[in-house]
This record gives sequence, structure tokens and C-alpha cells, in this order.
Amino acid sequence: MGSVLQVTLLLALAPLAQGVTQSVKARLQGRRGPLPWQPYAVALKLLRRQAVWPQGSTAVMRAAPFVHLAAIAVAAASLPLFSAAGASEILLPLFALALARFALGLAALDTGTPFAGLGSSREMTIGAVVEPVLLASLLPWAVVAGSTAWPALVQASLGMGVFSVVRLAAFAAAFLVLVAETGRLPVDNPDTHLELTMIHEAMVLEYSGPPLALILWGTWLKQIFLVALVAVLVFPWGLAGPYGLLWTAGKWLLLLAALGVSESLTAKMRYLRVPAYLATSLALSLSALALQAAGVH
Repeated sequence: MGSVLQVTLLLALAPLAQGVTQSVKARLQGRRGPLPWQPYAVALKLLRRQAVWPQGSTAVMRAAPFVHLAAIAVAAASLPLFSAAGASEILLPLFALALARFALGLAALDTGTPFAGLGSSREMTIGAVVEPVLLASLLPWAVVAGSTAWPALVQASLGMGVFSVVRLAAFAAAFLVLVAETGRLPVDNPDTHLELTMIHEAMVLEYSGPPLALILWGTWLKQIFLVALVAVLVFPWGLAGPYGLLWTAGKWLLLLAALGVSESLTAKMRYLRVPAYLATSLALSLSALALQAAGVH
């Protein structure tokens, strides 16, 4: 029952999290920008429209939005949002995210359009790099805990110093992966309209109406899940207690604002440079492991 309530809460807050990041980015760029609750209006508008399917598409394309959203919801259900008492493994959400990426990539190929195929190819290539790096960014906590279970990971993080070198290195690694997994600059540009530079957006060009709303909501849910994941592991304080909800909301807002700041300070990099960008995250994760092995905390 707790997992259902948790997923419901994250689903309800996911568009707001997207709106906060967009508002911060707009303000830093000197624009008024959309209101934080604009994504809710976008989703509701799409839900009222009729879905149009490209000629020749199959049930693969029609099922992909549901699989994408359900897989990310499973990942969100495994997260210890307010308590580390759960016994779930951290590997479960990683597999769920991979399934969500696979579903959209396969649906893009099912459309038979060149830009969707291009976006699918790019997304799968980046996914093949970012998924091992995401796992590596979690290794510093797993090695200290000697386990991949959430309670042990949270306890291992609590046992480190607040400003320990390992924590700072692991946070830097996790934040780089967060930028890449949420499709933000410098890896991808969620606001672009240039087909040749699209990655995620190119895969969903042929979607419209309610299916597109489901995909957008799943993407927003993935963003808030990854933000919550970083907050739980890197800043585990305040999970429980009377002010747990306020502490959690504050950490999320800071990370979402950091995403907006990061996008405003960086430019879109060339596609071939993305592996080098992700290699920086891997190097930081391995540095954190090396510091632990050397007894530096």
C-alpha cells in the first residue's frame, strides 16, 4: 500500500518538477518563461485530443507509452522516499529504466520514419553507455554497505561525513548521470525543434494525443525519480521524522534548480563527445572507490 501511495505522489508531482526546472532555466536566461504548473496544462490538453497513428505502425507503437510509464512507475515504487525500511534492491529500478528506454526505442523503429529511427539509434547508443555509468555511480555506496539493498545503502551514506571527499565525488558523478538520463544540456536539448539534433524528442515525433501525454508524464516521472534517487543516497538525512516531507521537498527543489542552472551554463555538445562526458562521471565514481580503498573518508 505504501508503494502505491508513493508512486501516486510522484506521478502527481512529476509535472510540477518539470515546471520548476523550466522556470529556473527561463529566469536565468532573462525570460519570463512558463509557470511551474504549465506541464499539467500541456498533459491535459493532449489527453483531450485524438491520437493519430502513422500508416503501417503496429501494436508495438501503441503499447510502448503504457510500458514506458509502467516501467518507470515500478522504479519509482522501489525508492525509499521517506523511509529506508524497505528491502528492495537498487538493481530493480535500473532494469526498469532500461525496459522503458527499450520500449520507446522499439516503438520509434515501428513508425518507419527516418527521424524516429535516428533518434532511436542515438538513444540506444547513449543508453549503452549511460546505464553502466549509472550503476558505477552507485558503487561507492554499495561497496561501503556490502550490499545493494536500499536500507544498507542509506545507512552507509549516513555513516560518511557530511562533507567527505567520497560523498562529494559520488555526488558529482551522480549529477552528471542525472543530466544525461533526463536528456538535458549538454547531452540533449529538450526544447529543440531541429530534427537533426534531437535524441529523445525524435523518438516521439509520431505520437499525439493521450499516448504522447503518457510518454511525457513517464519522462517527467523518470526525472523526479532520478532526482529523488540522488537525494536519498547523497543527502539521506531527514528521511524520517516529523519534518521528513519538508526536508525531502527542499532537497528535490535544490536538485531541480541545479538542473536548470546547469542547462543555462552549458551548450549542446556534439553527439560524438557524449561518451567522453559520461566517462567523466565514471572516473569520478572510480575515484570515490579508490579514496575509500585508501581509507580517505
